[in-house]
Amino acid sequence: MNAGLALLAAALTVVVASASASAEELAAVLGPWCFSLGAGALGLGLWLRGRVRRMRRVLGARPWTAHASVAVQRGGSGAAVVLAGGPRGDELLVLAPLTTQWRYHLLTDTAGVLWWCGDPRSGGVLAPPGGEELIRARPLGARRARRTLDLPQVRALSHRPPPRPPHTTAAGPHTTAVRPGSLWLTVPPEKPPRRRRRWPGLIWLALLVAGLAGVVLATVWAEQSESDPQIDLTVLSEQSDGRCVVRWNDPFDHEKRTGPYRCDPDRDPLLDDWESGFVVSYGPWKGDLYNADLEGTSAFTVMDTVGVGGLLCALVGLVGGAVHLIRRRGRAAAGPLPAPAYAGVDPLSGRPWPGGPAAPPLTYAVCAAAATRQAALRGSDAPPHRPGAGVRTGPWWRVPVLLEATGLTRALYPLAYLVGIGTLTLVRPGTVSGPMQVLAVVFGAFGLYSLLRILREGVPLARQLTRQADGPVAETPRYVLLEEPSGTGTDPVLLLFPADADDSAPPRALLRLLAPGPRKRPWAGLPAPVGTAELRGRREEPFWAVPWIDGRPHWPADAYEELDPADPETARYLEELVPARR
Repeated sequence: MNAGLALLAAALTVVVASASASAEELAAVLGPWCFSLGAGALGLGLWLRGRVRRMRRVLGARPWTAHASVAVQRGGSGAAVVLAGGPRGDELLVLAPLTTQWRYHLLTDTAGVLWWCGDPRSGGVLAPPGGEELIRARPLGARRARRTLDLPQVRALSHRPPPRPPHTTAAGPHTTAVRPGSLWLTVPPEKPPRRRRRWPGLIWLALLVAGLAGVVLATVWAEQSESDPQIDLTVLSEQSDGRCVVRWNDPFDHEKRTGPYRCDPDRDPLLDDWESGFVVSYGPWKGDLYNADLEGTSAFTVMDTVGVGGLLCALVGLVGGAVHLIRRRGRAAAGPLPAPAYAGVDPLSGRPWPGGPAAPPLTYAVCAAAATRQAALRGSDAPPHRPGAGVRTGPWWRVPVLLEATGLTRALYPLAYLVGIGTLTLVRPGTVSGPMQVLAVVFGAFGLYSLLRILREGVPLARQLTRQADGPVAETPRYVLLEEPSGTGTDPVLLLFPADADDSAPPRALLRLLAPGPRKRPWAGLPAPVGTAELRGRREEPFWAVPWIDGRPHWPADAYEELDPADPETARYLEELVPARR
């Protein structure tokens, strides 16, 4: 808001300075830019201020609750967040976070846990654990919410153990009334919400009607202007620039009138005391005198403004009304949805926090049972792995998983934009505006910086992994494939056991993997939940082991990690990795 006010003040200063002939050209360039940017910044600030006030009201009236979460990317910028909750943990709430793309990491870098404060029916506030970074969120429509629940990242969400409750509560002027037996739905502390008025639909209809009325009125005026009478004028006095004073006989009331007029300075000298003009025959401008260039009356300016403005209002009302109807149909039901049931998978009985004296020891048998259950939740309809995802020979860029992990393709997009704008500027000068050129340079600088980082860090690591995949077999352990919760879903993790270990053996090492599938189906192409793997590579620090399972490699996301079950942090991590051990 301050930036917008400053720019508007600068625009006013430029307008005042434009009275000087020396600053007229500079004012013509800077004036529109300052006014446009200032108005946009002020409008954005006012809109954000309203959002902040709504968030402050919610945070002052409701408590924080912690939930297992998963963030799903939709397209290039849209996202959805799914929270697990309800009194029995069998409800899922699908939210649309209202935030910018560069804050999306706040939803994903949380180990699959987010804090929530609000009402599932009207929206609220999301935050990473701690409640320091705030993100406003609203519930998605029922149709899009059910489509989101079918994604593989969301399937196992309701089967995760509940996170630890927040240690802090929102401090506000009101106490919070919680619905008995539920940590999920809360009752508003004040009066119940009023029935939702359907003003948005009426607003779009009013815009459409007003716009059509403006178009019809401008059309009627345009037709009437065709019948404006042409009359003769007697020039009483005239200046060199064409300004003159004329006298004419009004064709409507037949009275003699005298007034200013814009004469043609290039007319024949024999006609220096004669001119011709037109008289407006409609509306409040009836009787106004104007020349062939439509100078002398505001009727035509008003006519154009009413016509163009009415057309724009009609288009806005039509498009806005259509979008409002579509969104209204898509939001037929709001609030938490029951978690979908999957064949062959029984729901967890209760939701205890993992660990404790009643939990059995973490052994191969317990981990294998959890892995089998998670594989059943992923479903049997997973498509086969992508072509080339497990190639052994050839350069690293032939492996889609490694190519995506380096981020090379994402870094090439801004560079391609820079090259395209530069080529267009050289081939056809003047077709690309200055702001687009500046934007291309900025994007190109970011792309070049990202490319240099990838060439220094990502590409050498990808080359090392391809060399390790062709290396000798270091060992052949038994493995269990589990899911490590993260903000974007679940990442595959291999728990490694000795090759000759029995069912009571504890895990010996851990190896995180890159998801082999595309973004919408990251689990496509994973191996069986239990089995034997060949760890290939040369023993060095750090040891980037590439596991070969069923004749194809699965690429690691981190180095080989030895586990010490006696370490409290390791024990805590393993308890979270294998939930609900009973």
